[in-house]
Amino acid sequence: MTTEIPLTALDDALWEGLETAHWSSPATMVPRVLHRLSLAGPDARPEDCELLHCLVPAPGRPAPSAAHAALPLLLALATDPEMGRTRVPLTALLARLLPADPALTERHRSGALPLLADPDPAVRRAALPLAPDPATLLGLWRTETDPSVRLALLHALALTGTTGARAVLAETLTEDHPALYVAAVHASAGFDADLPVRHLRRVLSLLTDPALRPRFENVWYVAHRPDPLTREHLLWASYGLLAHRPELQDAFPGELLAAADRTGDEALRREAVLLARHHAG
Repeated sequence: MTTEIPLTALDDALWEGLETAHWSSPATMVPRVLHRLSLAGPDARPEDCELLHCLVPAPGRPAPSAAHAALPLLLALATDPEMGRTRVPLTALLARLLPADPALTERHRSGALPLLADPDPAVRRAALPLAPDPATLLGLWRTETDPSVRLALLHALALTGTTGARAVLAETLTEDHPALYVAAVHASAGFDADLPVRHLRRVLSLLTDPALRPRFENVWYVAHRPDPLTREHLLWASYGLLAHRPELQDAFPGELLAAADRTGDEALRREAVLLARHHAG
């Protein structure tokens, strides 16, 4: 059975006088959206969750009063396995909202932590910003088996800049899974701008192999984007990592064209032409 939010918690009178983080969204809208989601259960629409982003404060600002009132209800819905497709956007909302204000995090962290171990990989990916510290992320890395979550973990670890995170990235540079290896190259660029240069040959060979294309597109997710990145997105991102080496960036589209000629990969050829035009200005 889906979560039943007590009607008393959705009484408009309790929300009058509260504030959201956006002037055009009255706080009384929030309980109505939550009620609609709760009633719909597994049939709830992910788009309805977008209305609740009015609770997320601007950077550096405290959470609005309506966020304090809504958080227990948001947690109840996000952790309910019968809430269907809305669990991922609800978790993503919590991942933006809870870290935005230490007062919220301290009060509701224990309720959010189970999302990091949820059976659904998409929920686990969305929940990664809820990890309280780098040690938690390292622990998740040791137990996680889903490639898409491991890839997201690599990026989350890289942002911590810790010694443990760097060790994980270095270890993953020996990874056989092509997407995890390329992700480690990209994530390591924040510490060592020349590392992508040293690994450029292998990165190019993996990204231009038509047989490997699905192994990138099935696992490479980024925050606030429901669909995975394509191989073409990763070609542009790899090109961007060479900005400090103009001679390599100059040669990059030609390398892709040469690979397309060898393999007959027309999608790669089209992207190489677009990159060449972009580079030419």
